[in-house]
Amino acid sequence: MSKSFNKFDKDAALDLINKITSQTKHYAVVNIEGESEGVTRFANSEISQNTNKQDLNVYLTLHDGTKEVTCTTNVLDETSIKKFVQDAENLLAAAPNGDFERFPWQLPGLITQENNDDLAEIYSVRGRADLLKECVEKIGTEYSAAGALTLTNRISAYGNSDSKKDILYSNQNNVTFNTVVTHIVGNADGGGEAVSHKVDGLESAIKAAFVQAKDRAALAINPINVTDKRFTVVLSPAALGDLVLYITLSLNAKRVLDGLSFCGSDVPTEQIFGKNVTITDDVTNPKLPAKYFDYEGNKRQVLPLIEGGFVKNLIFDNKTAKRMNAAPTGHAFYNGGYGGYSANTIMTGGETTQDEIIKSVKKGLFISEFHYTNFVNPATMLVTGLTRNGTFLIENGEVTKSVSNLRFTQNIIEAFNNITALSKDLHVINSIGTALMPSAKIERFAFP
Repeated sequence: MSKSFNKFDKDAALDLINKITSQTKHYAVVNIEGESEGVTRFANSEISQNTNKQDLNVYLTLHDGTKEVTCTTNVLDETSIKKFVQDAENLLAAAPNGDFERFPWQLPGLITQENNDDLAEIYSVRGRADLLKECVEKIGTEYSAAGALTLTNRISAYGNSDSKKDILYSNQNNVTFNTVVTHIVGNADGGGEAVSHKVDGLESAIKAAFVQAKDRAALAINPINVTDKRFTVVLSPAALGDLVLYITLSLNAKRVLDGLSFCGSDVPTEQIFGKNVTITDDVTNPKLPAKYFDYEGNKRQVLPLIEGGFVKNLIFDNKTAKRMNAAPTGHAFYNGGYGGYSANTIMTGGETTQDEIIKSVKKGLFISEFHYTNFVNPATMLVTGLTRNGTFLIENGEVTKSVSNLRFTQNIIEAFNNITALSKDLHVINSIGTALMPSAKIERFAFP
């Protein structure tokens, strides 16, 4: 290509899409997905690696009646593009008939998202190194820090044979940070993370994540074992978000069709979760980095998922919507009929703080994070996983002791009917996309 990745603007995307679609007689859909990633990794409180990678991939889908094929390439010189299109046409000729004709593209209005922030300059290699050095020096010699600070630039574009000049284009920066701080004598860990697409507040969030990780590591020395099978738990936003993810995955209409959801065969009419459970996919929330169109060229919309414990909507791509006689919601992850996903998940909070929630617990656990969480039975919403990076005993409203990591096996529907408090403060966490989550108090959480 004549332009570098960092200069792959809307005009370059339009030029490439038109170049590809003009070389085939078939109806063509073109997706362009690019990512430039600068990662500074650190271990033993020292920077261990700086990497930079760039990749720009083009996905071409051709339609002929109900026939459909998709091919991909990242080699974009003139000769390679011509061969790429010819290969796709050859595959289309040999493809069997499918279930759908192409979906007519309804232009959602010109969408162009471009960076207007200084993230790339501030979080350059030097900027990342200087910030990490400052943070590591403050944790002291009794602790060792490991993790990564990453600057990512993502480019997405969508167009087709009808596009001409009206393609969809997004070019956005994002910074993610995670760390585990370990006490070098007690071998006790604490974790922290931060993520943002804006400069404002990000540096302080990264520093706060370091402090949180150190504080949790200090508390985690000399953990005790507990044998109770049920506990009142206070989940951090990260831990709660891990469970909410499985709710949103189960609202993927394709999983509903495949019998892999608690919803049965459609949106259930009865109340499923507690009245204090409200979850929304909100592409407009300014705290979350968002792309305003999906992989199939649909405009993303604000989608209520759970309201007052009732399921309000499923998440659709084009093909699943067609199968279920519904409208697509603009949440397609891919055009292969895999359903949709929630990329900007927000759970409504309550009226108290995390500290106040802890003070309300006579005996229970504070859980910093879950990991290795997986479905045991997706139809019943039974999941299992482990705690990590800080699990603590709460006694009479105070965090008193560290607890060894535990395995949980919990029905999420039961757990989200036993939420007795939610914090009013929401925190950005990494999930599929990003999410805004409160802390939560859940009664009788199961540790078999």
